[in-house]
Amino acid sequence: MSVASSYNLIVIGAGIGGYTAAIRASQLGARVLVVEKAEIGGTCLNRGCIPTKAFKATADMLDNLQRLKEFGLSGDIKIHTDIKQIVRRKNTVVSELVKGVEFLFKSHGVTVKHGSATFLSKNKIRLTSGDGRQDILESNRFIIATGSAPGDLPGIKTDGRFVLTSDDILNIDTLPKRLIIIGAGVIGTEFAFIFRSMSVDITLLELMPRALPSEDEDVSKLITRSFKKAGIKLKTEAIVTHVEVKDRQVDVFLENGEVVSGDMVLVSIGRKINTADLGLEGIGIKLSKKKEIVVDEFLSTGVDELYACGDVIGGKMLAHAAYRESITAVENLLERKKQTVNYNAVPSAIYSTPEAASVGLTEQSAVEKGLKIKIGRFPYRALGKAKAFSETDGEVKIIADVDTDRILGMHIVGSNATDIIAQGVMAIQNELTAHALAGTIAAHPTYSEAVMEAAEDALSIAIHQPRK
Repeated sequence: MSVASSYNLIVIGAGIGGYTAAIRASQLGARVLVVEKAEIGGTCLNRGCIPTKAFKATADMLDNLQRLKEFGLSGDIKIHTDIKQIVRRKNTVVSELVKGVEFLFKSHGVTVKHGSATFLSKNKIRLTSGDGRQDILESNRFIIATGSAPGDLPGIKTDGRFVLTSDDILNIDTLPKRLIIIGAGVIGTEFAFIFRSMSVDITLLELMPRALPSEDEDVSKLITRSFKKAGIKLKTEAIVTHVEVKDRQVDVFLENGEVVSGDMVLVSIGRKINTADLGLEGIGIKLSKKKEIVVDEFLSTGVDELYACGDVIGGKMLAHAAYRESITAVENLLERKKQTVNYNAVPSAIYSTPEAASVGLTEQSAVEKGLKIKIGRFPYRALGKAKAFSETDGEVKIIADVDTDRILGMHIVGSNATDIIAQGVMAIQNELTAHALAGTIAAHPTYSEAVMEAAEDALSIAIHQPRK
């Protein structure tokens, strides 16, 4: 079936990049079709950002219950961790948000068809539905936003029961006593703290010399300290050779001869790009060695009227990056703009305990670029609100240019870090200086005061810091 004149834009993928692109295109007057082979909302809503935060909410509740005496509360409280109910609650949260996106599609007149897309030419795709039916769909314009999936390790096969992906672990029906996590990046770190709060014995195995290797070294050090405080065992420079499952036990074999045993293994070593079977190379779209779609700074693939955004183009594989990329791609495609994404102003957010968040350059990358920098810090233990709430672990770190005073980076470990980092994003996006941040008036008592104080420290005028 051909629908040559029905749609003037087809978006492939209904994750955060795809659905945002579709809605913005509709706002600009386009007749839009979205093609999705799985669930509306993609990884973020169904298997990533949102469901993991639902798990984190339970973990935080458990952590707070352990601290009741500290806050003057006592009594007999018996807590049973019901993983099936935790999963049910997660599913409810996800379902409500997915329905919200479906409502937005309906509100904006966006049509959705389910199935797998394959390009037959630069303006024609074959849509194969779950029952095997095939339709031919045509459009003069396409946006590809097919996202990514959990990465795998060579020779290690996940089975959904003992050896799990990050998708699998969100639907377990039995809580393990011992969980081994391969990979201490963002995903592995978040799950380590979540399941440790549920009294699971956690061992983290990281190939690199430190956890969170892409983050600023100080962030890594502070989170590693939190691992130790929580009782999470971290093994760095751990090279996994193979995994064996026997008698309901999983053994992870390391290159140094050590064997780590547990009830389940979570493989969290990054993401792989969803470009297989799309027929991209046949229409002239270039792929990188990692199978990412190669785009220019305007998010064009180089093929006429065909753009891409989100995880499928690699780079900063984050939901909020996909959001901004999708709007940029649509407006460039439909309105002939030449907008770009300021990737230096894209923050990272890690839902560890305590949280961590970063934006801009790390201290190490600034030094490697040969920049002359000044650094300001402010510890959470010196914050009035942090003291009152007993959330004193962490600090705000600001990196500024010596010559221009401009903010180059901000790195936070501490309570509410993922919210506070917005100040750093605005500073970098708008090229603000350390003096500008130091001159802001932060409400007292708040965690946000730490940003102002760290900026003052970078200028050696901090009020609540000892003289340098």
